[in-house]
Parts: sequence; structure tokens; C-alpha cells
Amino acid sequence: MALGALTLAIAMWTVVPPPTLALLALAVIVPELAPWCAAVCVVVTLVVYALALGRARTIAVACAIVALACVLVPLVEYPSARAAARAESDAQIGEPRDAPVERAASTIDVLRDRPVVTRDGTRLGLDVYRTRGSGARPAIVTIYGGAWIFGTRAQMASIDVAYARLGYTVVGIDYRHAPAHRFPVELHDVEDALATISKHAAAWNVDPKRVALFGRSAGAELALLTGYEPGPLAIRAVVAYYAPVDLVAGYDDPPAPDPANVRRILVTYLGGTPNGLPAAYRRASPLTFVRPGLPPTFFICGRRDQLVRIAFQRTMRDALRAHGDRVVAIELPWSDHAFDAIENGLGASIATPATRAFLAATLGNPLASSR
Repeated sequence: MALGALTLAIAMWTVVPPPTLALLALAVIVPELAPWCAAVCVVVTLVVYALALGRARTIAVACAIVALACVLVPLVEYPSARAAARAESDAQIGEPRDAPVERAASTIDVLRDRPVVTRDGTRLGLDVYRTRGSGARPAIVTIYGGAWIFGTRAQMASIDVAYARLGYTVVGIDYRHAPAHRFPVELHDVEDALATISKHAAAWNVDPKRVALFGRSAGAELALLTGYEPGPLAIRAVVAYYAPVDLVAGYDDPPAPDPANVRRILVTYLGGTPNGLPAAYRRASPLTFVRPGLPPTFFICGRRDQLVRIAFQRTMRDALRAHGDRVVAIELPWSDHAFDAIENGLGASIATPATRAFLAATLGNPLASSR
């Protein structure tokens, strides 16, 4: 009976919002690995049926069957979500005619720890991933997440390598963290990293007229803020995974339950509440800067996200479209925050090809000549 109950206790977070950070991890992992979890539930059902007796067997089998029903939910939702993502991409960007093809890792050179000197004299670093022997290529600048409190550029290394294999020049950057460094330090660090990339564009095989910013979570907020303002590089596209876009609304209307304590995160980042620092909250919200003529934007978020509510992505999508800006906005019904950390998961199987198609459509084939 204990085995069946344990299986249910793990699987239930596929459909029940998690109240704690520890359970949030299960809510991220289990739905993304639903095919494997379903197989485990079937095995558990058979095992408890064979080993348990009487009432214990009935309860254990019932628990295992309910667990199986929970993990089947993402599998039922997957086909329609995949079709919706394809339809959204086709409607907004069309189908790239010459999408890049991934090549062997041996063709990639990595320049590690290139120095970035910020405007206050602090030294940060960045890594450049580029195709060996290439000329100027469209570039992707990646910005990691971590609630603006933790993380390093190494978190994006698998993405950096994957896109470098497609022929892009990829630059992974760092920024300083709250509470030691509050907004707008993080934004300034990103801007200073872009200035460094611009300065070394020729040496690093970067086409400064074809650049995309790719951020996750806190990094997506920084990517949107940077991409929506003039800078040293021509930002042709922004990719924003589960992006905080309206920090005032994020504080006033946090998820329920709220396993990560969103309000505490925002106060740590900005140094106070929206009532005390209204200008800072507006300045840190990409929604504030929506206007005509912005670069195309790609959004993706889970409907079950317990850090960044899906409603905020919808608001941003509608605001951009109202101003005539191109935007792809994909929703994953079963996914929670950081779903793509499960690289072989259901969410990543939709997000990865959709993101690649978006970048190919907005930056062009990285193996083609510069435009």
C-alpha cells in the first residue's frame, strides 16, 4: 500500500499546484517526463496488485491508478498543444525556407571568460561559441535566470552549444545579483556586455546587424528591457522564456499558492514594494516599453507556472499586437516554471523547434551571407 501511496504523492503534483519549493521541483519534472512516469505507474499498479492482499491491495491499486490518471493528463494535452504551437508560429512568422541544420560539436570553438568591464569598473565575463573558421554570423546573446539573485552563464551552456552547432555565434553573458546589487545594475551589466560584443564583433564572428537576445525567467526580463531600447547592436529578435513582464502586477497578483514567494523576490531585486518604488517597478517592467516598431518577440510559458503567471504573457502579447509588433506566444498547458530544464521533456520538444524556427525566420540562415 505504501508504494501505491508514494506513487500518488509524487504524481499528484502534475495536476495540483505545489505549495513549497521542494514540491515545485516535482511539479516541473513529473509532467515533462509524463511518458516515463506513466510507465512507472503501470509497473507499480501491477506490482502492488501481485504483492498486496485484501483491502491493502484495493487501496494500493487505487492509488496507483489515480497516479497514472494524473500523469496521463500531459499526454492527453500534448497533441493539441503541439498543433497550437505550430499554428501560432506559422501565423506569425511563416515557415523558414532554409532552416539551419545542426552539425558536429567538433566544429565549435569556445572563447571562455572574455572580459567585460562595466560602467562602474567591475569586471565580469562572457563566453563566445562560434563556428570554426566562420566569418560574421548572426548572433544570439543568452541571459540566464535565477530570480535576479543567483545563477551563472554556465546555466545556458547547453543552449549555447546547440545554437552554435546550427551556425550562429552565441555569446553567454553574466550580470550581478541582488540583494548586493539591485536594479538597474543587472540591466546595466547586460547593456555593458552588449557594448563589449559590439566592440569585438569582427574578432568574435558576430554580425552586429543580426542579433537576438535569448533569456530565461529573470534573464528574459533583462532581454526584453535591453532589446526594446536602442543599443550598440541591431537587435532583430527577442526570445523570452517564462518572462516577468509586469512587475507591479507580479507583486499585486502573485500565484496562489506561491511556493517561491514572488513578492520577496521582487523586493529583493528592486529594494522595496511598488508603493514605495513605483518608478523602479515601472522601469523594470518590459510592458512599460511596448510601442510600435519593436523587434519580433517569442514568448513561451506554462499555464501552470507558479512563479510567472500565464496571464502576464497574454497581456504582453495583446499589447504588442495592438501596437503592430510581431509576437509568437506559445502556452504549454501542463508545464510549470523552468520546464525546459528537462531537455528531453514534453515542453522542450515543443519549445526547441518553435524557437529555432523563430530565430531562423528573424535572423536568417546563419550559414548564409550577412544581410
